[in-house]
Amino acid sequence: MELTLELPNIEPLSEVSGSYLKEMLITNLYHLGKLSEKEAREVLGKTRREFEELLPKFGFSILGDSEANIAFELNT
Repeated sequence: MELTLELPNIEPLSEVSGSYLKEMLITNLYHLGKLSEKEAREVLGKTRREFEELLPKFGFSILGDSEANIAFELNT
């Protein structure tokens, strides 16, 4: 699937790359539960470790901050 996005020609957006926008979109879809981790990694062509390192760049936790994940981490 190909997506075309038109952005206004303003200075702050001139430094935003297509790869950054793709990473932002895919990590958000993963965070919202619309993509599995595997699907997100495949779309971005990243290993599990690379994907986990990418999440904090967009404000997301590696654990997803679900109650189950937090409880698991607190009990280890």
